[in-house]
Parts: sequence; structure tokens; C-alpha cells
Amino acid sequence: MSDLRADTAFQAPADAPQTPSGNAVFLDHVGWFVPDMEALAATMEKLGFFLTPFVAQHNADPNGGPPIPAGTGNRCAMLQRGYLEFLAAVPGTDTPLSRQLNAALDRYQGLHLVAFTIDDSEGAYQQLQSGGFTPLDPVHLRRPLTLGDGSEAEVAFTVLRVPPEMMPEGRVQMLRQETPDLVWQDHIIARDNGIIALGGIVLCVDDVDEVSSRFSRFTGKGIDGDGDYQSLSLDRGRLGFASRAALARYLPGIEAPTTPFMAAVCLQSGELKKTQQFLSEAGVSTSPLSDHASLISPIDAAGAAIIIFDENDVWPPRA
Repeated sequence: MSDLRADTAFQAPADAPQTPSGNAVFLDHVGWFVPDMEALAATMEKLGFFLTPFVAQHNADPNGGPPIPAGTGNRCAMLQRGYLEFLAAVPGTDTPLSRQLNAALDRYQGLHLVAFTIDDSEGAYQQLQSGGFTPLDPVHLRRPLTLGDGSEAEVAFTVLRVPPEMMPEGRVQMLRQETPDLVWQDHIIARDNGIIALGGIVLCVDDVDEVSSRFSRFTGKGIDGDGDYQSLSLDRGRLGFASRAALARYLPGIEAPTTPFMAAVCLQSGELKKTQQFLSEAGVSTSPLSDHASLISPIDAAGAAIIIFDENDVWPPRA
């Protein structure tokens, strides 16, 4: 359990801003790579999430031509703050992103994507360049969306990616939300399970010092702690970096099938007892991590453990 006196900015109250300003960096969303979107949908709906319709992703053509297929498609589970993304390759496509997704699935099914959101995409691009990440040209993603009144709209993102070998832990990217009011529509945010915000992610790695230092350069944020567990606190959200031994201490029973491994996503509940009751009635078992945090097994969450915590705890813990 972390020291909450130092963690007040980490919590995500309902009136917290959805997107950052200035030099702030938020944890925007995390993503599962999956081979079967229908099976994934059944799993997540059982956990109380409402999934958006499947949409094949496209990039805007820099030369003004028709949108270019990215080779992947997604569904999303929107939270009051942040969201969860679920990606699959579009059948019959062969693109860098579809190849990357399939190669990741050969390693394990589960979490493979971490996206940080910023306000200044040009400044973030320069930061990645100066940090030695050789960022790719910014990508302008576009996605059609049906609004609550049935009308159609288009959401837009500016995404900064780096060559896969620069961040072998998964698809790690920066983005700017160009149309946040369209992305977080009230009618698609699940509320029955009581979960309100994306809190963080725990990664299991071999060299905690090297990985945490690299993520620090990537985000421009400092590292707490040393040894086999270290943490990186963003302006909203946190990453925990654990060795296999540290993962066993913090999350007993969770084993890494390989390393690096995105082991767990951490979600804040507005009322933990409500969340626990919802999951129990849905037939999903949880195990306690403390009086204020529970764990859902990777078996029940499409390959990644889910940690649910309330306002009296914070996950991942500060090192």
C-alpha cells in the first residue's frame, strides 16, 4: 500500500480534467491485444464494461487521399477518466501495426499497449527526439463515431509512435486527444460496476533500473525508489516496474509467462463494496490485496490481472 499523503494528485475525482494542459502527462489508456474480439467482448461485459462497436482504424493520408487502413481495429471501454482499449488485427490486412499485434500475441494474450496523453504534440515529439527514441512521423488517426442522438461524427487523435525496438515492453506511445468531448460521451461510460478511472499499470521486467530509466526519459517524469520495484508517477496515473520476485511480493499468484510482461492494470472504484458485489453477482471471483484493493485473476480478464482500489489506497504503489 502506498503513502496517500504523497498521492493526492494521483486520484481521479469526477471533476478532474479529462485531458492535460501545459507540460502535464496523463495515462490516457491501456490496450489489450486479442485474437478473438467476440470472446473478449463477453469477458469484459461480464466485468460490467460497455464496449463501443468494432471499428477498423485508419490513418489520414498526408497527401490528401482517402484514409489509409492501419490494419487493426478496436473496441473501447470508456471510464469517467481514461479508458481501456481492445485491439485485433483486421483479417486480410498486412501492415506494420497488424504484424506487430500478431507478433505480440505470439508472446502472450493480454496487455500490450500504454498510451500517454499530452497537450503539446510538437513539444512531445521534440522530447522523444532529444531522448534518443527516433520518433516516427506523427500519425493523424481518425475514427467514425455514432453519437447518442444517432448522428455521425469523427474522432481525431495525433499519435506519436517510436520504432518497436525502442520500447520492447509493448506499443508505447504519446497522443493528443483532438476531440475529447466526442470520445468520452456520457451514454457509453459504464457505471454499474462502480469503476471510475484508470489508475495505472504494473510491468514485470528483467532490468528494473534500465526500463524505469527509459520510461522516465520517454515521459519526462521522475522515478521513485530503487532495487527490484520502482515507480513512475505521472500527473495522472502511475507505472510500477517489478522484477519477477517483486511481482510475486506485490501480486501473489500472478506469474509472468515471459518478460517483459504488462502484468496488471489498476482501476479506481468510486465504491469498492459496490464493485465487489457487482462482480460477485456476475460470478467473477476476486481476492483481497488489502482492505481497500481487490484483484481479478488474468483468467477472468483476458490475460491481464485487474487491480481495483478505492480512494483509501493507490495502485500501483509508490516505491
